[in-house]
Amino acid sequence: MKKTALFFALSAFAAGSVFASPFTSTSPTGLDVTTLGASTVGGIVVDLVGTNGSHVVSQLSASSLFVGFYNGGTPAAYNGNPGTIGIQTGFDSAVTSALGGGLQSAAFRFSLYDGDTAAGNFDVNDNDLLINGLNFGNWTAVNAQNTNSTGTALAAGMSGGGFRNNLLDTGWFFSSDAALMASLFGTLTGTQQMVFQLWDRDPYDNFYDFTQGIDASLINVGQGPGVVPGNPIPEPASLALMGLGLAGLAAMRRRKAA
Repeated sequence: MKKTALFFALSAFAAGSVFASPFTSTSPTGLDVTTLGASTVGGIVVDLVGTNGSHVVSQLSASSLFVGFYNGGTPAAYNGNPGTIGIQTGFDSAVTSALGGGLQSAAFRFSLYDGDTAAGNFDVNDNDLLINGLNFGNWTAVNAQNTNSTGTALAAGMSGGGFRNNLLDTGWFFSSDAALMASLFGTLTGTQQMVFQLWDRDPYDNFYDFTQGIDASLINVGQGPGVVPGNPIPEPASLALMGLGLAGLAAMRRRKAA
């Protein structure tokens, strides 16, 4: 890319970041994923919260995701029902062990053009999200926001539930269900990857484009899982030492006062 073209591309990216809504940038866990390198829209963003409070955040680049009808789209290997949206690898033992032996919650962000799952669209209530074969809910239940490809909020606003026809919408799936979190963690330790799929009750009737967003227009955004440490609870021995230390400080202050 020539320097002039690169300048304008980065300028557009910066402008989009300035006017982007906090909704697309902030996980339901409260974490602003853009501070960790995720884009404001585009791709699939994962935010896992471990039992120890640590976050594992990743972004699967938009250019690697599915586009088309699920009986003739690309990548060809992703066709079918359920159809595959994308596959995030890299959840090795180092990553999963950083979660403290389990998950307390998980959030997943999708940007989808022409989702047709909002009220009044023909795929309303028809589609579920599967992650490693586990059901994370219906696409119609997810509130989504309309933006341009760099993340600037547009006039169509919030969907109120679902991804709308002929619009680029971005929304978050979220769960803290204990049984579902235990099952997801088990699949991560077993396969070291996340397979994102869309299951349709009446398949092959809708066009999906998961490739739009910042990656589609400016730069190739994508990163493997990274760990954000939480605030671990001190071990009992550490608490005891802390108590002794505080008691010692208090005794020194009394002696000085005397």
